[in-house]
Amino acid sequence: MLMADAVPNIENIRNRISKARELMETKELLSSILSLPDNRLLPMFGVTQWAPQETHGLKDRIFFDLITELARNGWNCNTASFGEGLRDTLLMEMARRGFARSISRLLELGADADYNSHGNGASTSLMCTTDQAIMKKLFYYGANPLANNALGQTDFTYKMLKGLMLSARFYLYNTEKIPFQSLLNNYQDCVTSNTSIPYEPMYPLCLVPVVPPNSPYKNIIDKTLINSMLRGHFLPFSSKALNFQLQDTSTVWQYIKACMKNHAVVAPALVIAFTACMAKMENCRTPDDFALIESYLEKPLPRELAPREKLSKAVFVYLLFSIAVLPPAQILRWLVLIGKLVRKFTAWHDVMGEVPFRIANSLLGPSKHTSNALHELLTLQSLLVMRVNISDGFGEFRIPDELTDLFAGNSYAAPVDGAGLFEESL
Repeated sequence: MLMADAVPNIENIRNRISKARELMETKELLSSILSLPDNRLLPMFGVTQWAPQETHGLKDRIFFDLITELARNGWNCNTASFGEGLRDTLLMEMARRGFARSISRLLELGADADYNSHGNGASTSLMCTTDQAIMKKLFYYGANPLANNALGQTDFTYKMLKGLMLSARFYLYNTEKIPFQSLLNNYQDCVTSNTSIPYEPMYPLCLVPVVPPNSPYKNIIDKTLINSMLRGHFLPFSSKALNFQLQDTSTVWQYIKACMKNHAVVAPALVIAFTACMAKMENCRTPDDFALIESYLEKPLPRELAPREKLSKAVFVYLLFSIAVLPPAQILRWLVLIGKLVRKFTAWHDVMGEVPFRIANSLLGPSKHTSNALHELLTLQSLLVMRVNISDGFGEFRIPDELTDLFAGNSYAAPVDGAGLFEESL
């Protein structure tokens, strides 16, 4: 509920609204209002006091009233002059901000729900929103789920590659109304073309949809798709995808391991991705998995590291929370691996510099990076050490018999009686 005096009005800009037929005047008016911070925007429309939880609704109401008055004065609501490239319509901008009432008003006034700017990123109103209720309304007004951006991505593919699974699931729940096989095929085509890779905050992981056994749709997971992901230095990261059985009866995870064994050089992004997958499932952290990643670390670096090797802070946070719930003996095994990762990343950092190992924090702007992979690994190591209450040198913490060879320098010794020690589920 709005506070008593938190009732926005547009009287103080009515003289500018009356010039709505003049394109530049309207563009400048809307652009200036869109750029205002909350503490300037709300007072401008007569709101002097408001609770933080009211901000979104108040701004939505402001644009709802503003759109209504502009249309009454002859404004063309399909004018494309918003967004980063000034190629988006106001409907796309409202979708990006999640202003549901304003979106409804625009659609009622005839805004084109199927407008496409054909840019490299969010090029349709569907791509601009993650709100499933807004997506449903856009579909009702004619938004096309098969519309492509400049990279050939549909909204489903665009959302999957950005890691927006909650909104991508909208398509999974509405397959009777949407040509879902076409969406799956588009996702496969975009990944295998090597032109579409996960957007920066997703590195080095990627979500891959798995069609249930009794579904009328065909699964897209095959070796070609996995090879393309490996070339892009990212891996499938759902439990169903990693356990998916390929035509030769091997699982996706087993195929990834076989490919990494045959790699001539090491990709740092794949090191972290592989490690994150190990932390995800019990059957991905067997003694053989630990041995594989340790041997993989010994391979040489490629001469150049591509920009797509940028890593995600979210992956390190995931690793911390996944490993921290394991029993102390299992955490100790992870600490051995992380120690080797730290030493190798330190050597790589000294040779390559910081840039190839920067961390992308999806909560910050694209130009703000708070750390690098070495820093994240050291932090992860320190927090896990506290979790098992041991010193950096492991102090007097009793080393389990199963790990004795690891601390004696023989990292690849076959495990003895406790072979299943590290296979306990998260």
